[in-house]
Amino acid sequence: MRVKLTLSYDGSAFHGFQIQKNETKATQSVAGALACALKRVNIEGCIVGSGRTDTGVHATHQIAHIDIPSFWKDLEKLKSHLNGFLQPSIFIHNIRPVNSSFHARFDAKKRLYRYVLYDGVYQPFLANYALHVQPIDVEKLNEYAQAFVGFHNFEYFKKLGGGTTKDERTIFKAGAYRHKNLIIIYFLGDAFLRSQVRMMCSSLLKVCDGTLSFEDLIAQRDRKMKVSTTLIPACGLYLSRVFY
Repeated sequence: MRVKLTLSYDGSAFHGFQIQKNETKATQSVAGALACALKRVNIEGCIVGSGRTDTGVHATHQIAHIDIPSFWKDLEKLKSHLNGFLQPSIFIHNIRPVNSSFHARFDAKKRLYRYVLYDGVYQPFLANYALHVQPIDVEKLNEYAQAFVGFHNFEYFKKLGGGTTKDERTIFKAGAYRHKNLIIIYFLGDAFLRSQVRMMCSSLLKVCDGTLSFEDLIAQRDRKMKVSTTLIPACGLYLSRVFY
């Protein structure tokens, strides 16, 4: 029986989502931790996520699928057992039966990522969950983010080694807003290239502080020149929603 898992996790505790070769406890991935927990309840199989978040990247709404034995009919009991093994860094919100053809990655229509900035007095407890920055003009940040909306070839906004030959992506919505002392940058797109969101966020902050011009940003978007390939730290990035 194929099931869909909705889960959240603290990415600072893991080396990305995808299982790595020769994984150890010190270099464990989210999927690796899930596999260990599943094995304790006699479930073994391939865990497929909607996306491969990098080391340090968090998720509030990751989706994964796995095929489980038919004897696991009580999915609430299964969820309870697994959460007991996975906490405090992973929490499964629900487990639902799905059609055998469901695919967590290929069936996803849209993905929402948020990046969290903090411009208040330094808080060490936020170090793994938000990027501390100097005060930013949020209205300008929101305005600059609109440059990414639409269908574009994002070849100049990806980290090499993503394993894909297609660089065209559609971003449906992008922007920034303030929530108390937090500033949220968001992107809603059909899919994203390797480290694309982190590179876009880094470029936006450089435009805000004058390191780059807005014209530079547009030129890189249009693949006329590559101006900035810096990745913003992973700590503030969250996979927030996956739409099917």
